[in-house]
Amino acid sequence: MRLELEKVSLTYQQGTSLESLALQAVDLSVEPGERLGICGATGSGKSTLLAVLAGILEPTSGRVLHDGRKLGGKQGPRPGQVGLGLQTPENCLFEKTVYDDIAFAPRRLGMKGGRLAARVRDSMASVGLDATAYGHRSPFSLSTGEQRRVALAGVIATGPAALLLDEPTAYLDPASRRDLVERLVALNRERRTTLVVVGHDMDEMAAMVHRLVIIDRGRIVADGPASRLLTDAQLLVSNSLEPPATVQLCNLLSECLGRPVPPVLSERAAAELLANIGGSRGMGG
Repeated sequence: MRLELEKVSLTYQQGTSLESLALQAVDLSVEPGERLGICGATGSGKSTLLAVLAGILEPTSGRVLHDGRKLGGKQGPRPGQVGLGLQTPENCLFEKTVYDDIAFAPRRLGMKGGRLAARVRDSMASVGLDATAYGHRSPFSLSTGEQRRVALAGVIATGPAALLLDEPTAYLDPASRRDLVERLVALNRERRTTLVVVGHDMDEMAAMVHRLVIIDRGRIVADGPASRLLTDAQLLVSNSLEPPATVQLCNLLSECLGRPVPPVLSERAAAELLANIGGSRGMGG
């Protein structure tokens, strides 16, 4: 699914003493099947940008398009086409059981019977939840991390063409974070679901997205391949973002060795780099 913003601006509480400009003349297009990351400092406008892109916040000016179809007024997103995962999705849980919570949106779309049960089961599996173990439980008896997975499964259950997520790995332990990142990447690859993720962990962005957008005070200040922007430590730091651990390692090696060490993003590349440096130093001694 193609998502577009054309000269989009949004002002909160316009015309009052509390007026606040959240987005300023933003142009952005997300191609079908793309994996895009949106990053920036706290208060930069990331979550607002995601909500406008999803079609749940109407901009003050500019156009929002889904597959070329303009949104606005009474014309919202087509039901089930865009899935939005909020920053605290566990606050959206309300049904008595995990199964019913995940089934709620598909039921609203007319799904029932075996097809509904299969959709719920598959959605739970896609976020690492076993339907037999969790389906009958109350969502309010779960840990925050488990609740987050349930809420995400509920978004996935509608079969959206585009999945927009605001910090989906928050409150998860490191192993669970890595697992969920891998599952989201797999979902994108297998279903060609357009994936847009807001986050602040640059290591996760390196593993999850191909393209990165950096936003500051409601404006896009950088937009390009993640492999290029994530290795630009000066750009990241100037926007209150911490470079990936591998990039920090390469910068430290540059200082220690007294010569430039090209930054890398993957842990495997970093390990090979260390091995090569260790080997060359050994031979020189």
